[in-house]
Amino acid sequence: MSNSSYILDSYDLVRSLTLGALNSTSEEVADIIPAGLNNNIRWNLGHILVTQDFFMYGPSCPHLPANYLALFAAGTNPANWEGDVPSLATLAAQLEEQKARIKETFGDRFDEKLPQPFQLGKKGTMNTFGELFAFSLFHEGMHMNAFATLNKTISAAK
Repeated sequence: MSNSSYILDSYDLVRSLTLGALNSTSEEVADIIPAGLNNNIRWNLGHILVTQDFFMYGPSCPHLPANYLALFAAGTNPANWEGDVPSLATLAAQLEEQKARIKETFGDRFDEKLPQPFQLGKKGTMNTFGELFAFSLFHEGMHMNAFATLNKTISAAK
């Protein structure tokens, strides 16, 4: 077993940045889809949540509400949302809970082989929970960049 404290420390940092950005956003701003773009801030936050659960627990995302895949999975779009959409406060609480749950479930299992390798298209293969988890942090950073871009675009339009 390797020392995984560095990746868990990185997780704490990345997730605190995500939650800090979320907590400085209003419900109104979170739902604006600027012209020429497909998604909004709320979608990016929900997508981070859903994708990390998908990676770590499998495609059923057993710890999340059943409608979250229809709202936030890859290829979804807020223009097509139906039914209840979670508030920012709900997403913040779920992102916090997810962090605690993943740390408890996988904190000492990052060297463990996945039940089957995770293929990222033709770009690469991940074989361990640690590899998949590290990629999920990269993914979260990509969507936080989208969050920042959306914020800048929305602010410039005011």
